[in-house]
Amino acid sequence: MIDGLKTVWQAIQRFRLQGYTYIWANLGFMVLCLPIVSAPAAFSALMRIGHAAEREPAEADIDLFWQTTKQHLWLALPWGVAHLIFALVNFGNLWMYAEEPGTVAALLRLTWIGLGLVWVGIVLYTWPIYYEMEQPRLWGATRNAFVMVLQNPFFTGVILLTLLLTAVVSTILVVAWVLLTWGFVTALANRAVLNRLEIYRQTQEAQ
Repeated sequence: MIDGLKTVWQAIQRFRLQGYTYIWANLGFMVLCLPIVSAPAAFSALMRIGHAAEREPAEADIDLFWQTTKQHLWLALPWGVAHLIFALVNFGNLWMYAEEPGTVAALLRLTWIGLGLVWVGIVLYTWPIYYEMEQPRLWGATRNAFVMVLQNPFFTGVILLTLLLTAVVSTILVVAWVLLTWGFVTALANRAVLNRLEIYRQTQEAQ
């Protein structure tokens, strides 16, 4: 949990120091979400900018954003559709059983809530992991994101709680969604993944 709080603070500092990069990436992402078919590729490009801001700040520019969007248009689309189907089924079940009485219904609701939280973590971690892979494979990155969520529940809980607070503030200050929120999401996602990978590599070296 302490590592999660440190990671949130580091993401805030990176966002503050490279705010311009994250703001225009946020704007680009919002524009490309309007034609829904390009939204998954735009999300991958947003995460690519966040990764580049961490690893190669000079490369985090508008050209990289558009290039990544075009490159991943068809790669990211099935991934996005699969996640959309899961979300519709999972949260649809939760909504339909929201007022259902009984222990079984309560356990089902808890299960669907838990699956929803794991799902958000997977969506958040997948592309930062993908960009760290020597031989990137999207479904491999998705699997690794799932493992990372399960192995770091308290860390991920802090990250998700931060995202929830960010969403609440952004809903109150609506313009934040257009200018800031998604940029902060990518800063936080990439910092979280890099933190966990750094810890993993240190553990491997110590053995």
